[in-house]
Amino acid sequence: MATIQSAAEIAPLLERLKGKKITTFQVLGINSLKSVSPLPEALVGEAVTEVDVVERIINMHTVGHRISIDLQRTGRVVMLESAEPYQSLAGVSRPTVRLLMADGSGMDLTEPAKTKRITVTIVTRSE
Repeated sequence: MATIQSAAEIAPLLERLKGKKITTFQVLGINSLKSVSPLPEALVGEAVTEVDVVERIINMHTVGHRISIDLQRTGRVVMLESAEPYQSLAGVSRPTVRLLMADGSGMDLTEPAKTKRITVTIVTRSE
């Protein structure tokens, strides 16, 4: 089993997202998305303006939205140098969340068990 990532290990990974535009935000864990409005598609075209992680909760901000991701106990952040939208293929494990950026990079949020515990909440910013 992989080691648990600490907030101190996750923070520098997230810094790579700042200033990049979102092209795709896939929530692939069936029970992971905890908000119904706005949908993940609302994030497309927005740039990440701020990221932070407190304990194992990631907060990403765009001009219009805040995305809160709770990694729970076993969730991991995996940065991708080159990524495409997830498609189900035999023998390829499905991430719980896949984030793709306009420059072709991305980020997967993964967990080892079939039961998905990572949660995602998207809210519209009222500023």
